[in-house]
Order: sequence, then structure tokens, then C-alpha cells
Amino acid sequence: MKILCASVGPLQANCYLIWDDDRRACAIDPGGEPERLVRLLEGEALTLERILVTHGHFDHVEGVRALAEATGARVCCSSPVARVLAGSEGCGATGYPIPGLDPQVIEEVTEDSEVRVGALAVTIVATPGHTPGDLTFEIGGHLFCGDLLFYRSVGRTDFPGGDFAELLASVSRLASRYPGPTPVHPGHMQSTTLGEELALNPFLVGLKING
Repeated sequence: MKILCASVGPLQANCYLIWDDDRRACAIDPGGEPERLVRLLEGEALTLERILVTHGHFDHVEGVRALAEATGARVCCSSPVARVLAGSEGCGATGYPIPGLDPQVIEEVTEDSEVRVGALAVTIVATPGHTPGDLTFEIGGHLFCGDLLFYRSVGRTDFPGGDFAELLASVSRLASRYPGPTPVHPGHMQSTTLGEELALNPFLVGLKING
């Protein structure tokens, strides 16, 4: 498995391109600069099969429509995010609509959904707190958690639908399922590990890792 991180858009959100040995790929949170992302895909000779969306804030979804239309990739997200992407609800952080995507391209997923990208299996974990519809994607032993958890910080919970206690419960849920060395790739800033954050993140005092 290969991972390429590109920081995109005015808030420099992390968009991740992940692919298998046959160069079949997914993109996580294309929050802007879709033309640049297409160039990166072409430069690596990748076939984009899926776009995975952790949550529906504009800095993580602004480029979804253009990237989906350019590549033919299907879009996987939670039900609340599907409404944002289809243009029936505005972004929870701003209230403004996202460029509407054809609903037929959107695949609503839950923890029971089976998602594959080439040889890669995608495990879906519901991790609300930053927003009600947050998802974390585990691929190849790596966690892609959007704005749930950052390096030495956590996502904001002062936007509509945010809940700090729920966010902590979601982090605790990840800690109960995955070991300390598990890499965590957040929606902003650098990557970290689950164990490091449980030990050193001041917002997570009292939470414990499993193993």
C-alpha cells in the first residue's frame, strides 16, 4: 500500500491518495484543488475507484464533485454527509452549500458496509463528535480520521452538531480496537500514532490504549 498526502484548499486540509500494487486508488477528503489532484493521479498512473469522505465540512469536500466527474470514482460517505454532497443541506460549519453531486454517484456507508479499493479493504468506524456524521477509515492498519483527532489536539466541537463528550468517546472507541503503534493520519497537520496521542495529547487525559 502506498500513501500520498496533499494539503489542499485555503485551510490546507489533508487529502490522502492511497493505492495498491495494481495502482488502483482511493482519495480521502478532496477538500479543494481537484485539478491538482487529477495531475497527481496521472503522475502516479493511478486509477481512482473511490472517494472516501470523513465528514461534510467544506474544507474536506469542496473538490469532491469535480474529482468524481473527472475520474468516474464513486463517493462513499455517511448519510448526513450524503445530504451535504447532494446539495440538499449546507455545510455544517458555514451553512453554505457544497457544489451538488449527482446522488447516483454517492454510496452511503456504515460500519456494516464492505468497501474495497482494488486489493485494499476499507474498514469503516463511526466516530462522531466533530460532526454527527464523522467516519474514520482504516486501510492497511492506518487510520484516516478527518478532524476527529490531530497531533496533540482534537477537532473543534463548537460547530452545529459538535459534541466534545461524543468526540472523546469516539477516540476511546478507536483506542479499544487498535494498538498503540497504529498510524493516525488526520485532516490537518502531521501524522501521529494512536499511542502517542493517548499518552501526550492534553485533550485526551484519562483515555487509555488497548494493548
